[in-house]
Amino acid sequence: MLSAYHDLRLFYNQHIHPELLHLEQRRRRLVRLIGLSVLLLAGVVALQVYIGIFVLTLLLLIFMALWISYLAFQVRLFFQEFKPRIVGLLLDFIDNDVNFAFDGYDAKGFISKQKFLESRIFTTADDYAGEDLIRGQVRETPFEVCELRVSEFSSTRNKLNYVFRGIFLIGDYKRWDLHGGVLVLPDAYRKYMSRSERAFHLQGGRRVKDNLLPEFEAFFDTYATPDIRVKDVISKDMQHIILKFRQQFQKVNRNKEIYFSIIGDKIYLALTQDKDLLEPSLFSSNTSFESVVEFYNDLRLLLEVVLDVDAMN
Repeated sequence: MLSAYHDLRLFYNQHIHPELLHLEQRRRRLVRLIGLSVLLLAGVVALQVYIGIFVLTLLLLIFMALWISYLAFQVRLFFQEFKPRIVGLLLDFIDNDVNFAFDGYDAKGFISKQKFLESRIFTTADDYAGEDLIRGQVRETPFEVCELRVSEFSSTRNKLNYVFRGIFLIGDYKRWDLHGGVLVLPDAYRKYMSRSERAFHLQGGRRVKDNLLPEFEAFFDTYATPDIRVKDVISKDMQHIILKFRQQFQKVNRNKEIYFSIIGDKIYLALTQDKDLLEPSLFSSNTSFESVVEFYNDLRLLLEVVLDVDAMN
């Protein structure tokens, strides 16, 4: 573990940090230009009040409008380019591991709503948006992963209620002999997941505890259909991986949870996020190693779980 952290720190110093410094220079230049624009606009207003020549003021305002449009375009370009550059570098680092390979990255792409609902983890997705679609393979298991923001219409109030916000992964490990499914939900979120539990119950799913570590069973509710054996799809190593990660973010009081399901020959993983990772700020520095490490750790966790499933098959 320390070796992996050391390797990431070295890669960050050599490749990611220089890119962050370059982007930081762009951010500071944009902030200076925005400040200058505010002063120029104030000057135009003051000039109009002082001399009152409408034609001159109109020309200056047209110039300012064109300048502000250009500046807004540059700001939008900065936000659009920031995360893909850093994510691309992180994927290059992870790709050095022989167990993982990446086939593509689409900053504006995301997993479809249909596939999201096929996980049986969630039952509604009225408002559905995503970004940062990554495709690749964990050994022989193809996967796709992206960030999603999902909400539903409230049945009692005229507003949207949170369903899921975080990283969602689908892995296809091609076990044609597996039927039915397994659903694992955080026990702390039980009251929010009653519809998922009921829907899975209608498919024949029942609460199970066989082959589960006591500490895992304490934090997660596991359901399985009669035609599947939990020990064939959820190893003790997988449980340890999830529990170790959960312990890490609980220590720092982070509101993050993981859900997963195995439906037929597909595994679905959903990791909640309580803040935006690698999303740039315009008015503060973005050169944060901690943010890069957290994004890496979250993605790596999901890939490790898929790796364990692949090893069992």
